[in-house]
Amino acid sequence: MIAADLRIDHLRPEELAAAWRFATEPPADSRIGDVRRGLVLLLRDRRPAALADLTDGFVPLPSWLPCDRAVDAAALRRLRRERGATWALAAGAEALRRLDEAVTAGFDPSADLLACALPLAQAVRDARLAGELLFSPSLLDDLPIPSIASVRGALDLVLPDDRSALLYAFGSRGLSFGFIAEKRHGAIVRVAGHDALGGIAVRGTHWKAAVPRILAEAARRFAPPAVGVFADESVLRGIVFGSEGAALPRALATREVIVDPLPAWLGVLLGLDTAAKAAGSARSLLRRFDPFGLAERLDVGRIAGEVQRRLGAENPIARVLGFDPLAVLSRLQQWREL
Repeated sequence: MIAADLRIDHLRPEELAAAWRFATEPPADSRIGDVRRGLVLLLRDRRPAALADLTDGFVPLPSWLPCDRAVDAAALRRLRRERGATWALAAGAEALRRLDEAVTAGFDPSADLLACALPLAQAVRDARLAGELLFSPSLLDDLPIPSIASVRGALDLVLPDDRSALLYAFGSRGLSFGFIAEKRHGAIVRVAGHDALGGIAVRGTHWKAAVPRILAEAARRFAPPAVGVFADESVLRGIVFGSEGAALPRALATREVIVDPLPAWLGVLLGLDTAAKAAGSARSLLRRFDPFGLAERLDVGRIAGEVQRRLGAENPIARVLGFDPLAVLSRLQQWREL
């Protein structure tokens, strides 16, 4: 899935910094919140011992938090909300020891990197179930941890062997970041930046004109592209972080997001997701002048499911993984409201 000898090619620090900002600095109106604002509550025998705010450093424990009782989910949620944090983690020595053992047992420098990470995910789940680890909000507690075989199957579906995938984001000054991933023999073997294509210029906001050449050069220097996503960075940020329900269908219509090539599996996902978001936008609009409560009868899930049935399509990645990644993204986009 990810080769142990993964090759990194022409990744500029500026691109990596832009990608990091994209991932960690959501829009102000995002329903996720600033993921850099977090709390870590250190436990001793599952009782509060110290509180670290990633913004302010170590801070005093609040007076209402009893130090003679085990911390529960309600207390951690209250602590997160009072300090205005996006997330909060409570962990003690037992959890840290469990995770350290999982890393030691699962890490193999010659093995697939993603395969090494899956046992760690299970160790996190075990620590949570044992009450040694708490996270607020608890968004993914019921998410099944996929097997290595199912993750490999999903990757093969998304990106077949001897093909590449591209993700590009553009701002007012041109390229923000551009990444190319190449897959061979069942694993990602190379990740490269835009410079690996030989210096294709992108002029300001006129990035759409560069897309055909980027694709052609990627096909010449890497494996032929199986999927390419090219987008205005601010628009893509709004889609990923859930700032606006109708952002995706509108961006595709106005070509602020270009998907080229568009594989069949992604066409299915985009079609269902667009239908659901369009229905959600209609419900939001209807609420503004709806004295009879008709908006609440507009079932977004049912409408998307009906579209799926009529198209005779199904979410292929959900079938392989055992859960729907779009549903997970939708849940994460409600982060701030939990």
